[in-house]
This record gives sequence, structure tokens and C-alpha cells, in this order.
Amino acid sequence: MTRFFCVCIFLWNIAVFSQEKATIIDAKNYPLSQIIPSLEKQFNVKFSYIDVTIINKLVSLQTNTETSIKDVLDSLEQQSKLKFEVTGENFITIRKYSKKDTVTVCGYIYNENSEPLEKIRVFFKASRTNITTNEKGYFENEEIPFNSAILISAPGFRQKVLNTSEFVSKNNCIKIYLTNTIETLDEVVIQEYLTKGITQNKKVVNIDLKDIEILPGLTEPDILQSVQLTPGVNSPFETASGLYVRGSTPNQNLVLWNGIKTYHQGHFFGMLSAFNPYVVKEIDFSKSGVSAKYGDRISGVIDIKTENEVAEHFTGGAGFNMINADAVVHAPIIKDKVSLQVSGRRSYTDLLETFTYKKFADRVFQNTTIAETNPLNEATNDFFYGDYNANLIANISDFDKIEANALYSKNDLDFKRSDDLMSFNDHLITENEGYNLSWKHKSNNGLKIKTSGYYTRYLLNYQFITGASGSTIETESKKNSVKDLGAALDLTYSLSDNHTVLGGYQFSNNTIKYAFVTTTPTYELILDQDDRLLNTHAIYGEYKYEAPQNFYLSVGLRLNNYAELDKSFVEPRVFVQKNLSKYWEVNATGEYRSQAVSQIRESVVSDLSLENQVWTLANKEQFPVITSYQFTLGSSFKKNKWYFDVDTYYKQIDDITSLTAGFINPIDNTYHNGESRVYGIDFFLKKHFKNYKTWVSYSYINTKNKFDGINNNESFPGNWNIEHTVKWSHFYKINNFQFSLGWLWHTGKAFTNVAGVDESGNLVLLDFGEINGNNLPIYHRLDFSAIYDFKIKSTSNIKYRLGLSVLNLYDRENLLNREFRTTNSLNNRFVNSDIVALGITPNISFRVFW
Repeated sequence: MTRFFCVCIFLWNIAVFSQEKATIIDAKNYPLSQIIPSLEKQFNVKFSYIDVTIINKLVSLQTNTETSIKDVLDSLEQQSKLKFEVTGENFITIRKYSKKDTVTVCGYIYNENSEPLEKIRVFFKASRTNITTNEKGYFENEEIPFNSAILISAPGFRQKVLNTSEFVSKNNCIKIYLTNTIETLDEVVIQEYLTKGITQNKKVVNIDLKDIEILPGLTEPDILQSVQLTPGVNSPFETASGLYVRGSTPNQNLVLWNGIKTYHQGHFFGMLSAFNPYVVKEIDFSKSGVSAKYGDRISGVIDIKTENEVAEHFTGGAGFNMINADAVVHAPIIKDKVSLQVSGRRSYTDLLETFTYKKFADRVFQNTTIAETNPLNEATNDFFYGDYNANLIANISDFDKIEANALYSKNDLDFKRSDDLMSFNDHLITENEGYNLSWKHKSNNGLKIKTSGYYTRYLLNYQFITGASGSTIETESKKNSVKDLGAALDLTYSLSDNHTVLGGYQFSNNTIKYAFVTTTPTYELILDQDDRLLNTHAIYGEYKYEAPQNFYLSVGLRLNNYAELDKSFVEPRVFVQKNLSKYWEVNATGEYRSQAVSQIRESVVSDLSLENQVWTLANKEQFPVITSYQFTLGSSFKKNKWYFDVDTYYKQIDDITSLTAGFINPIDNTYHNGESRVYGIDFFLKKHFKNYKTWVSYSYINTKNKFDGINNNESFPGNWNIEHTVKWSHFYKINNFQFSLGWLWHTGKAFTNVAGVDESGNLVLLDFGEINGNNLPIYHRLDFSAIYDFKIKSTSNIKYRLGLSVLNLYDRENLLNREFRTTNSLNNRFVNSDIVALGITPNISFRVFW
């Protein structure tokens, strides 16, 4: 009996336990209104709603005693597309989603064969941000406004437009399949321009350095040399930093690093970019139609941005080539909140002279005392460069982000030579450092606020020291310093999916000094000096309207006030683009811009003559504010993996001087005021095959300068005018190999010839011919690059890259510049200063990524 009683108790307990886990609600396609009473009873809550809100809403739901109310609400939100909001301890409000609500968007992107697609760009229109998929095809973005558009586009696939209402919850990571197509609709929105990683949208060239394919002559990405491959950009001296954009000089380009204005962009006297490409996330390059938020310069805009997302895990890379070595590390400090990216790059040319360095040195130091020094004499040339970066990213909330950035670069040349009686020392240092702190805030109503402040400093310090028996006889020095301190407040507000307004205030305090001094033990002679301060206040506003696949309009206005000059400039900007069909669009731009800071070309202090440009500020006497207006008209056509683009332009630059224009009159070096007129046309044609693509561009440019008191006040060709330029590039990829071949051809730049030389007297006299009436011989060269990506272990996250490049593959001897002058000494002599281009120059690189 006892045993029977125990068995009964055991069976009763099992029945009770099973009953506690029994299903309470089991509904399939039930009206939501009929399920709510059961939920209120099970969870002891009260739902509040308007009847019309839940009418005709059918849901499926299954609950038991272990089901949580949160899981129930997530499921109901996904099915009903309604917002279930907990408004009290036991109260839940049911309402429709509004524009103020945000959702988490996530998904997996596959091709038609269900294979995950990596590095597919997903564009969120409301926040105007881009993210890319990982190796599993997965993407995720939080706090995206409800009922906003999501654009998924990739070359070779049909564009897909989704709505955030299809996602609603993070638990609803949907699968998205892209369809292969030849006639891709997305190309109207985002067009692969040169190669993968370089796109063009509304005439802004975007370079994604983390996704870029190899370019001709480069084993590693180079920011400024990548820009040179676009039509309308020339580099007459084969330098990376010497970018002449549509007839404008390099100092007329605005180059920003995370909002920091930079005043020196080159290493090795301009041959290499001063920016570590492995730190940079992307670059936006504009030749025309720039936004009203950009000021201070009248030509191209190169906006460089580093990583701005908090690192999820430790990443980085390190490598070397035949000139320098570098390392980059990005490490999380606080999970999902704070991360730090640091990098360092330094040349080892002062320790080891490789074949690549020697080729660059032959190009840089020609026509200087370094190249002319007898190797039997005692001479040393210690040269190195380096750059360092630090970026701190902090997500202090879901709506607020703080970024702090630091940049420092340095070039140091110390050349010493001596003979039995005298010693000579050329010491040249250039430094550029900058700091930026910004706070970004975004709200659910479409408003974005950015507050930022920056400080940048540039220093050029050159000394030519002559000594004897351990003592200094004479020191000739050249110094140039820039200190630029500024702040900005930028606002962006999305009125709707198609309408956006932005505006803000910018302030800059700029102090620039330069001095040319000769010092001896008994006296100091100041040849020239300047010390100026300028405060600039700017207010800008811009309106953008975009109808996808149809029409785009941007209208902006900028007001610049130069306080110390008592001058103000109203600068209108306009850009319009109309899609005439699925494949064909036309565009036009107009803009007016001003510039109060520029470089002047100064007289040579010594025969070294490597850095002969100094920065100066506009003033009321000698250097006026430079102004420019530019108009462009262009069109592009895309179909069947063909892409054709044509752009015509006219540019007028006023209030330049013979010094700020880089022009020195051979007859007299006095100050002359003038103007420059530029007109030209750029053609671009590209064809993309399966693993091979080729593109060719042709540019025609005509630059005419006119200065008061020069050439009978008649116009003449600009110093750096190159009329015809052809760039033809090829890219081929097979497995883990990438190959690139590029041919550059252009007519020679203008120069002033010497009609005769009179050496009969004590001084050599030169009889110059027509100003810039002659042209150098035709220039052309062929560049080659190849890289190989591999892993030692297929399962490892560590990747390796081996690269090879050859500049001027067939060793063409090109002439870059020709100037005639006499030496500064009393026993002066005639000098023909021809500058010859790089010969055949190989380079090898190796890199590891983790």
C-alpha cells in the first residue's frame, strides 16, 4: 500500500510539472485583437492602443510559462510592423512607427548561387553612411530611422533598394540575393571609375584605400599619385605632391587630413606622399563643383579621412619597401566604446642606400651641390623622412561620437662637404604637424551636429653654413613657418529622403612668417622678411535635392570675411545633374572661390635649391586675395561595361602675381600683378571585361597668363602648361595575382629660351627670347606593377602581400624642366639648369596584415 501511495505521488508530480510547461497560447494567423486579452492575463500587463491601429493585423504566436514578455513583443513587432513600447511597469502601448523611431538593420547578401558577397557597399540614405559586408556577406547598422531607404549596389549586380521597415528588429536578419546583370542600374548612382576601390559619384572621386586594386607604377597605395591618374591632373616634375589641377598650382589645392589643413604633403622633396596610406580609410577628390563647406583654396579639394569606427578586435599591419618601413595598429580600448589607431613610417635611407633610393636621389639632387660634389672629397649626405599618426575614436552614446586625431611628418637633410680650406653644410628641415578634436551628434529627427577644432603647424628651416678651421664664416638661412588655429560648427538636416540642408560657421586664425637672413660674426643682413596674421570668418549654407536615378541639384553659398584685410567675398556654388536615360546623364557646375594664403617662389639662397617655395598671406599692398570662378559642362554614358565621360571647363583666376603664379620673369624679378585664363576638355573611356579592364583618358588644357608690365601686357602660356596628355592603363587579375600597366604621354611644358649669351664683360648677360615661347620635347614613359596576395595557413587571419613595380620600364630619358640663369657669385657664370626625369626605377615591397 505504501509503495502504491508513493508511485501515485510521483506520477502526480510529473503531471503537475508537465502542466507548468504546457502551451498557454497557440495561435496561427489569429487577429492581434483576439490574442491581446490572453497576453494580458498571462503576463499581468495592460495594452493600450487605438482600434484602427491593430485592425486586420494577423499574427502567429506560441507561448508557455517560460516565455518572456520581451520575446513576445519582439515577435509581434516583426509580424505586425507596429511599435510595442513599454510605457510603465505593466503598461504597453501599441502604435505605428514614426520617423523618430530607429531600428537595427542586419542581413546577409548572396549572389544567385547562394554564395556570400564580401565588400558589398550598403548605403543608408537617411544617415548618408556606407558600410560594407564581411566575408560572410553580413552587414549590420544600428539606430537607422524607420521607413528610410537602403541602397545595395555593386558592379556586375542589379541595384536593390530596401526599406528599413523590412527589418524592424535585430533578430530579423534577412537574406538578400543580388542578380547578375550586364546593364547595371546602380552605375547611375555609384560608378567604378578607374578600378575597384575608386568610384565617381556626382563628379567626386572617392578612393577606398582598403579596397583599391593595384595601379600602374605602385606596389603600395599612394594617395596623391592615385589622384594623378584622373584626367585633368598633371605633375610636371613627376612628384606626388606637385598636383596641377586644371591649370592651378599645387598651393591652390585644399588638402585636409581629418579636417586638418596641411601645408606640406610630400616626402623626399615631393617624390612620395607624406600620408601613410595604410592609415587612411578613404579620400574624396573634387576638381569642380565643390561643396560650400570647403574654403581657403581655389582649386582641387583632397579630403583625406582615417578610420572612424571603433575597432571590434585587434588589427594592423607592417611592411617595407626599398625606401621606408612602417607599422599600423588599431586596438580596442573599451569594448564597443573606445579604440586607438597608431602608426609610424620612417625611411632608412640614412642607414642603407638601395637601388630605388639612388634612382630617386639622382632625380632629386641633380643640378645641386650634392650631385656635383667630387666623391673623392669628404662629403656626407644624411637624409631621412618619417610620419606618425594617432586616432582616438570614442562612442560615448548611441548618438554621440568623439574623435581625436594627430599627424606629424618630417624631412631632414644634412649635407656636409669640405676641402683643404673650407667646409660647407646644407641643413634643411621641413615639418608638418596637426591636431583635431571633433564631436559628432545625430538625432532621430534627421539632424546631425559636428563641432570641431584644429591646430596645424608647418616649418621650413634651411641653413647654408660656410666655415673654415672649425669656425663659422657665414650662415645663409631661409625660414618659413605657418601656425593655423581654427574651429567649426557644421549642421546637416534631412528634410526628407530627397531634401537635405546643411550649413555652418568656420573660423581660422593664421600666422605666417618668412625670413631670408645672412649672418656673419660681425653683422646680420636681413634680405627679406614678413610676419602677418589673418583672422577669417566664414558662414555657409547649402541645399541638396536628389531624386534617385533622375535628378540631382546642389545650391550653396559661402561668405568669407578676411578681418585684417577688411574684405568679404560672397561665393556661390551650384551643381546640377540630370539623367536623360538609364545610361546617359549630363551635368554642369559653377563656382566662385577666394584664397588668402599662397606660396611665392623666392630667389635661390644657395646652389642646393630644393625647397624654393614659401607660404605667405595676402596683404593690402603686394599680395591681393586670389579669386577664381569656374564653369564646367559634362556628360557620361554607361552601358555593357563601357563607360565614357567628357568634361569641358573654363576657369578664370584673378589677382595672381608673378611670384604667386610660380613665374619669374627672366628679365626682371620685380612684382607684377596679373590674371590667368584656363580652358580645356577631359575625355575618359573605360571597358571592363571579366578579369581585365582598360581605361584611357585624353586632356587638352590651354593656360594663358597676363601680367601688367610683362610681354607688352599681352598674354603668354603659363609656366606649367601641358597642352595634350594621354593616360592609358590596363589591369588584369588572375587568382591571387594582380597586374597593372600604364603609359603616360604628354607634350612638353613651356619654357623661355635664351637667344644669346654675352660673356665679354665682367658679368654674364643673357638675351632671352619670347616668354614661354618654346616647348620641351614630348614626354612618355611606361610603368608596371604586380602584387601577389597569399596566406601561409588557409585558416589563418594573417595575410601577406608581395609587390613589384618598375617606373619608366623602357628607360626613356625625359626632360622635365629647362631654366637658364647666372650664378649669384661675383665671378658669375652661365648655367643651363635642365632637370631630367626618373630613369628606370624598380621597387619591391612586402607587407603582412593581421
